[in-house]
Amino acid sequence: MLAAITGCAALTGLTLAFGTWAAIPYGAAPAIASATLLLWTVACWPRSRARLARPLALAGGLSLLTTAFSAPPSAPWGSVWRLAEMAVLLMLLAVVARWAPRRQAVTAGVVAGAAVATWTLPLLPAPSVLPLAGAAAFWALPVLGAAVVGGYPRLVEHRRLRLVIETRRSQQLELARDLHDFVAHDISGIVAQAQAARFVAASDPGQALPALERIERAGLNALASMDRTVRMLHEANGNGITRPDAPDAPDVLDAPDAPDALDASEPPAALTPQEAPAPQEAPTPKAPTPKGPPPEVTPRPEPLPGVDQLPALIERFTSAGATEARLAMPPATPGTLSRETSSTAYRMVVEALTNVRRHAPGAARVEVTLTPAVRTPATHPAPALEIEIQVVNDAGAAPATALRTRRARDGHGGRGLNALRERVQATGGTLSYGPYDGGWRVLAVFPQTRTLPQETT
Repeated sequence: MLAAITGCAALTGLTLAFGTWAAIPYGAAPAIASATLLLWTVACWPRSRARLARPLALAGGLSLLTTAFSAPPSAPWGSVWRLAEMAVLLMLLAVVARWAPRRQAVTAGVVAGAAVATWTLPLLPAPSVLPLAGAAAFWALPVLGAAVVGGYPRLVEHRRLRLVIETRRSQQLELARDLHDFVAHDISGIVAQAQAARFVAASDPGQALPALERIERAGLNALASMDRTVRMLHEANGNGITRPDAPDAPDVLDAPDAPDALDASEPPAALTPQEAPAPQEAPTPKAPTPKGPPPEVTPRPEPLPGVDQLPALIERFTSAGATEARLAMPPATPGTLSRETSSTAYRMVVEALTNVRRHAPGAARVEVTLTPAVRTPATHPAPALEIEIQVVNDAGAAPATALRTRRARDGHGGRGLNALRERVQATGGTLSYGPYDGGWRVLAVFPQTRTLPQETT
């Protein structure tokens, strides 16, 4: 409001000073309008930066009308108002390119840029095509510079926001994979145990108690997996790093387990007169140090399970249902795989066993085999160390349960193996799956970091 009143007052003052509107100096009206717009932008900042495009387009349109229909000045200094107007328009154009909405910024930029590029055309003494084009091209350079000054930070901010969105999306996908790989496996075991307990409770109630215990263990495993995932999401300060605002850690000498501290249970050895220490003054008692709260340390997340935990996984799977799982793995296999490859291999076995429980509940046997191999491709000068992980189950004889039918109808399933293939390929391996000998087989090949000992192969 103050800017509008100031602009109207300036125009009225010019009219009164020169007597008529036609006597106002060349370009004074659009210059005052641009200055008023600049004053409004500064007075209402930061709210004005997003609403500046339309007023700038109006100011640029007024400048174009002045260029097209006003008589050029006869005095050499008569265009000083227009020069000041162009400077203000360029500053406002940079602000619009940085903050205004995209469509409005494009419209205002075209109008204001045309006004800046063409304002000198009426001032040329002998207008022709080549001088007019040269003058317009020369004054288009400041327009381009203002657009770059305002547009480059906008582009950087857009890329930063896009990177943040992509990072959040990748974290969401990682969380979904973790929930699918670990929590879904334990939940499917709970469902299988509950179904088994329901069938045996009527005929043999004593068998329901072990099933309830297995359900409890599976539920605790699911909670541990969820806690690990949530802890990973909340991790902000690194693993085991004390927060900067936490109080200082206690001195090592004050700790009870300091290496220089004497054990009270051991009597000190007798000293000879030569070794006896000289008498010392009694130490001055120290003022008690106030004990504050212990330093907050970010909890160290539990490492992801690897192939070394496959025996426990197979045991839990066998105890949770009627399907018997067997594992054939050389003892030294965990040491031949990197941490990422070992975790991916564990996820692959979990996914395969979960699919057996869901889609082949009547399978009698599941074979999990880890076999070292050496691949010698023709294009590779040295042999490549690999390990094949194969999960094979026989045909299931049990009909589909209501849960499986409802999940298939609702569109659940089918994402685990595709996501797992991406993980396996990220580690340099391959994954294949399909029908095999009347049942189903999932086969993955992973690269090894080192070979197995000779006696284990």
